[in-house]
Amino acid sequence: MRRLQLFLLFFVQMFAAQAQWSVEHLSQGRVLSSAVGYRNKVYVGGGQLNVTAGIMSNRVDIYDNANDTWSIDSLSSKRGYVTIIGAGGKVYFAGGTYNNVINVKEIDIYDAATGNWSVDSLRTTQAYSVPAVVGRKIMFAGGWSNTANGVTNVVSIYDTLTHSWSQASLSQARAEQAAAVSGSIAMFAGGYTNSTSYPTSKVVDIYDATDSSWTTAQLSQARGSLCAVSAGGKIFFAGGLAVVSTGKQSNVVDIYDVAGKSWSTATLSQARRYVTAAVVGDKVLFAGGEISFFSNTPTKRVDVYDLVKNTWSIDSMSVPHDAFASAELPGKAFFIGGGSYSTNKLMSEVEIYTDNSVGIKEVSAKCILGVYPNPSGSSIRLSGIAQYPGVVDISIISFSGEEVLRFNSARENLNISQLSSGMYFIRLTFQDHTETAKFIKE
Repeated sequence: MRRLQLFLLFFVQMFAAQAQWSVEHLSQGRVLSSAVGYRNKVYVGGGQLNVTAGIMSNRVDIYDNANDTWSIDSLSSKRGYVTIIGAGGKVYFAGGTYNNVINVKEIDIYDAATGNWSVDSLRTTQAYSVPAVVGRKIMFAGGWSNTANGVTNVVSIYDTLTHSWSQASLSQARAEQAAAVSGSIAMFAGGYTNSTSYPTSKVVDIYDATDSSWTTAQLSQARGSLCAVSAGGKIFFAGGLAVVSTGKQSNVVDIYDVAGKSWSTATLSQARRYVTAAVVGDKVLFAGGEISFFSNTPTKRVDVYDLVKNTWSIDSMSVPHDAFASAELPGKAFFIGGGSYSTNKLMSEVEIYTDNSVGIKEVSAKCILGVYPNPSGSSIRLSGIAQYPGVVDISIISFSGEEVLRFNSARENLNISQLSSGMYFIRLTFQDHTETAKFIKE
């Protein structure tokens, strides 16, 4: 076995610089659509054109970051509360509702390479389920459903390698919860436990892919319509609606440290539900949302958490957004559409936060990371990782910029058997910087 020592004389690193905002527009304004950033494109699908009348959209807006262009496609049916996720070279538009009454289990699948469409089905009817990609598995958890209490505990699981479906269960049936993934851990938190009085939940279901086990924890405050995001070895659960009957909004941010298996809390500058989150470089953005439940008053506030400095600051979008979507691409965050669903005010604005700090920085020759074998087979080994204290996590990034694997602790041996052949980057994230090296998977 030949050892190849990769001397990191250069690596791509995010460093402090001023970010900027810009605005583009969807082809069709709508509320409660969904979005995902995948393989240097942003996909925005479905949504509602008239909430009170139950009029839905089948529109798919696609932003090509490489060419800075937009194109249009269509789902096979008009529906809102669609769940969108990208994995295994495809984008999945799963479930939803036809008219806010009839929930569905159909999936439209878009092949990112060919542009072709196919269809499949979830294990049950699921609208507003939350997605998670753990290794080669795509999970669609909970959601509104055609059940007696209007919610489901079903987790529909698709294996992108075997192209087969399986099913698991949340510990509590609920909808409008939030989900995020860090390494082998997927967490599903909060939500509403029925569709009549909308009681809120503080339950957190935790899936560990290393042994396919499920455990539970609790948020510090029960709430639905919250958001979740993973960054820097932590999972953040922010905002939400705490009590439907009184319209009490939440400003709580529950933060789970994956490596330490510990919880802490922070607060947003405004209590609100339908806040959305995105990560750009070393910043976590918590944008927009609804600050008054009964009047559906939106906000343009953006709370910004700095992962390196451990500080909070405030920014702003150009206009208020409620019931909207968000997506990420390398160096960019997108906050998309929305409006006021009580007055059927629709928005087409796409607010884009761009981090201009991506650059090439020379590092000391003392900074040496050994990766071998290279080219590799089913595993790689990192030499001298003990010389790098404070590693938060290790990520494997595809050549197109997609994070395909994450390990939430420092380790020498990494199992990469599920990766396809090709060129990848391995990124070590520290508290104050990142380091990146290249390898080839045969």
